[in-house]
Amino acid sequence: MNSHQIVAYTYQADIYCPTCLIEKMIFKGEASPAARNMVEENVLDQCADAQGIDRYDETTFDSDDFPKVVFADQVETPNETCSSCGWELRDRTLWRNLRS
Repeated sequence: MNSHQIVAYTYQADIYCPTCLIEKMIFKGEASPAARNMVEENVLDQCADAQGIDRYDETTFDSDDFPKVVFADQVETPNETCSSCGWELRDRTLWRNLRS
């Protein structure tokens, strides 16, 4: 696994796999239901632009306001899970690789 591979996002004091993050953003009205059919990074780019957030400079915003990435090398334990669906983040990474 590449240490710079995105495996999850931290947002509002929780950690989410990409799919659950998009669902949370749709539920909160931050993204449209069409986001389900888009690549997560593209959704986040569009939402950040709409909010005037430079998501590539994570020092300029708080994870309470907008999701921040969690890279593979930041996962503290092998069995760390998504706070929404319970998937192990490393397993989700394998699923995401197949999807791409």
